[in-house]
Amino acid sequence: MIVLNCISFSSCLRYKDIVNFQNGTKPLSEIADSIENHNELKIKPEDVIQVIITSYNKEEAAKFNLFAGQNGLIQPGANLTINDPLGYRIDSKGNIELPIVGQIHVGGMTMEEMRDEIYKKIKETGYLKELNVIVRFLSFRVTILGEVNNPGSYVIASQKITVLEALGLAKDVNLFSKRNNILIIREIDGKRSYGRINLKSKEIFNSPWYYLQPNDIVYVQPHKAKILAAPDPASRYISTLIAAVSLFFLIFK
Repeated sequence: MIVLNCISFSSCLRYKDIVNFQNGTKPLSEIADSIENHNELKIKPEDVIQVIITSYNKEEAAKFNLFAGQNGLIQPGANLTINDPLGYRIDSKGNIELPIVGQIHVGGMTMEEMRDEIYKKIKETGYLKELNVIVRFLSFRVTILGEVNNPGSYVIASQKITVLEALGLAKDVNLFSKRNNILIIREIDGKRSYGRINLKSKEIFNSPWYYLQPNDIVYVQPHKAKILAAPDPASRYISTLIAAVSLFFLIFK
């Protein structure tokens, strides 16, 4: 039975089924492609953004920052570092409420545009002559499921991640993965869309789904060979019965 399983497995899963980026007349190392499918992230409602204001005048800069007080509430005050997890949640109208400055509209901006807008608004208050604004995306999370070696949800520190990097976080796809039909589920503005990519084709690099968006779900479908290689309960019973009959004849012959 084990031999039959091995034969079935080998007949359904071939070497070319587990090799990525195969097609093309030249090795990928000899090809230089321009990157045209990456769109810079735009800030939208429900995003969480960390904003840190630094300056030589630490006391004045602290007034523009958030910190968790003893009662656990987020308040303006003492200095923060980039590693602190406190951030602003963008409201339904695309605004944040910055201490002293007040409401700032940042919806639809890139991170750089948001940083420049905050810098301008703080300068207008006259509190700080010299300052630096640090912004970081805190809500960039992707979930990788299916035939990967370490499925789960991952928080991304940067503003950009490719599907290959995400699969790397999940310790790569396993032997039973269907590499030519990986599903990506994306929700934007109340609409859910579905995309598929083929790891076996170099055209993946041109796919609009190559760069992931916050809260994307990546599902790696299993190959049919996994079903063939999986132990069948019926076969286990038959094997046990054959073993019992063989033992009976060995004892009583």
